[in-house]
Amino acid sequence: MLAPALLLGAGQPIEPQITPPMAKSAGIMNETPNRWFVELASKPAAEGTTKKALKQEQKAFRAAAKKAGLKYKERYAFGTLFNGLSVQIEPAQLGTLSRIPGVKALYPVVSVSVPENVAANPDLFTAISMTGADIVQNEMGYTGEGIKVAVMDTGIDYDHPDLGGCFGDGCRVAFGYDLVGDDYGTGDNPPVPDDDPDDCQGHGTHVAGIVGANGTVVGVAPDVTFGAYRVFGCEGSTDADIMIAAMEMALADGMDVLNMSIGSAFWGWPQYPTAAASDRLVNKGVVVVASIGNSGASGTFAAGAPGVGKKVIGVASFDNTNVFLPYFEVDDSKIGYVEMSFAGPTPTSGMEDYVYIGRACNVTEGDTLLDDPTGKAALISRGACSFNEKATFAIDSGATSVVIHNSSPGVFNGTLGSEIDGTTPVVGISLEDGMFMRDEALVPTLTWTDQKTSSPNPTGGLIASSRSYGLAADLSLKPDIGAPGGSIYSTYPLEKGGYATLGGTSMASPHVAGGVALYLQAHPKTNSQVMRRI
Repeated sequence: MLAPALLLGAGQPIEPQITPPMAKSAGIMNETPNRWFVELASKPAAEGTTKKALKQEQKAFRAAAKKAGLKYKERYAFGTLFNGLSVQIEPAQLGTLSRIPGVKALYPVVSVSVPENVAANPDLFTAISMTGADIVQNEMGYTGEGIKVAVMDTGIDYDHPDLGGCFGDGCRVAFGYDLVGDDYGTGDNPPVPDDDPDDCQGHGTHVAGIVGANGTVVGVAPDVTFGAYRVFGCEGSTDADIMIAAMEMALADGMDVLNMSIGSAFWGWPQYPTAAASDRLVNKGVVVVASIGNSGASGTFAAGAPGVGKKVIGVASFDNTNVFLPYFEVDDSKIGYVEMSFAGPTPTSGMEDYVYIGRACNVTEGDTLLDDPTGKAALISRGACSFNEKATFAIDSGATSVVIHNSSPGVFNGTLGSEIDGTTPVVGISLEDGMFMRDEALVPTLTWTDQKTSSPNPTGGLIASSRSYGLAADLSLKPDIGAPGGSIYSTYPLEKGGYATLGGTSMASPHVAGGVALYLQAHPKTNSQVMRRI
C-alpha cells in the first residue's frame, strides 16, 4: 500500500477546501448536548412490531435505567416511526445509558431553526409556469382536490382568505395541532401544546401558500386539504424529537403528502432519527418532501436530515424567471427595488431629484462624493464597503433617500446591520437599472409608487447560490430534484401584511409537494415508495 505522502504528493501542503462551517443552529457547535434519542432494539410499529411489545420494551428500559441509577427527564416516547424515547440527561451519564440492556443506539436531539430567507424576489405565478403546474391546472384540470398535504412548520394562518379562512371540518386547513406553544424555542420554555396550529411567525403560512393558496395568490395545487403541524413557537428553534412527534400525528391523520421546509445542516446521515422516521413514513403511504438546506456557502456535505432520507424527496432551489418588486419610476421606466433591513420606511408617493455620488466609502476607502446629495436621493454603486457605511455617508451629507445599485446582474437583498436614523429609506436595485439611472435617464428624478411589478430575473433558471450541496454523509446522492425557490411571493399571516416575498429551499420544497399532490390526483393508486423515482 502506498504511503499517504505518495498518494497525495510528497511535500505538498494539504489545505481544506473551505473554512469549516460555523453553524448558527442544529447544535453543531455544542459538543456536550444533553438531549438524546434512545433507540431501542426492536423495530417500530411501522415495520411490524406490535404496540404491546413496544410498550413492554420501553417499560423494561425505564426499569433498567432506574436500577442503574440514571437520572433523566423523559421528553417523548415513540413507537410508530421510531422505537425509543427522547431524554434530557447529563453527558456524564451517557456511558451508563448506552449500556442499558435493549439500547441499540444514541443520537443527539438537534435543534432546528426556521430557515433564513435568501436570494431574489420572484413572483409565484411565473414560478408555477417554470414547473408546468399552470398547464396541469388550466389545461388538464388537476388542482390537488381530494389530496391531503401536511405542512410541518410554524403553523398556518388559516384565517387567510387564500387558505380557506377557517380551521377544522369543512375547511381547507382541516387538520392540525400545535405541538409547542408560542414561547417554545426561546430560553428554557417547555412545550405547551394545544389544538390551535395558528401561525405567529410566518414561514409556514408562506410555505402553505406555495403548496395550495387559492385567491390573490394561486399555489401549485389550489384545492388540496391542509394539515398544519406546528413545531415552532413565535421565535427561536424546534427540536428533532418534536418533528418525529409531528410525523406520527400526520400519519394518524391520514395525510397523503408531508412537506418539511426545515432541516439540520450537516446532519447528513440517512440513519439519523428524523431521516429514518421519514423513510418509514413513506413506507406507510405518505410521500415525504423536504428542503435540502441553504448552507451552500459552506461547501459540500451541507445537506441534512430529514432531506437526506433514502426515500425522502430532497429539494434544491432554483432562481425564478421573474422578480416581483415594489418600484419607483424614472423617465416612465419602472425601477424595482428591495428595501434594506434596518432602513427607514420607504415612500409610496412623491417625487425627488437624485444624483450619483459613487461608491461612498468614506471610512474604508477615503472616497469623496462625486456630487452633492443635499436634499436629493443619493444613487450609490455597490462594493468596497458595507451598505451601512455607504448609507451613513450619504445621509450625513444631506441625502433624503439612498438607492444602492448592484455590482452584478439582478437585484439583491441587503441589510444595514443596524439602524442609522430610523427615517431615511435605503433600497437596493439591479445593476441594469442602476446604469440606466446613471447614464441614460433624461431627467434625474424618481417618483415613488405604491405598486409592484414583475420583470425578468437575470439569474432565472439557474441553481440558487445559497442551496446546500450533497453528498449525504454515507455518499448517497442528494438533493434529488430542484424547484423554484429563490424567492417567492406568497401568503403571509394577516397580522403581518397578508403577503410577503421569502426565499430559499424552504420555498422550493412546497413546489414539489404541490406537484406530488397534482400527480396523486391524476394517478391516485401511485405507491408512495415510487414517487421519489417518478
